[in-house]
Amino acid sequence: MTAPTMAPPLQAILKSELARGNHVAEIGDWPPDCDLLVILSRPFVRRYVLASSVTYRDLDDPHYWKAEYSFGRECLACQFGK
Repeated sequence: MTAPTMAPPLQAILKSELARGNHVAEIGDWPPDCDLLVILSRPFVRRYVLASSVTYRDLDDPHYWKAEYSFGRECLACQFGK
């Protein structure tokens, strides 16, 4: 699956994850909070230094996803992996 272009702070994290072997599993939205939701197939490889206005949440909820970075109305999340 081709990775979308995200807001620059999330794009930097996405590019780093893809370079480390993570893959995009899903692209969609998650109303009402995310107009663009990108979910990676495995957990984030590392924790990233947060740019201004980027938030990190460790959801750890198997009904949704493991963790997410969000900026504005865009979210980059990761699954639990195998």
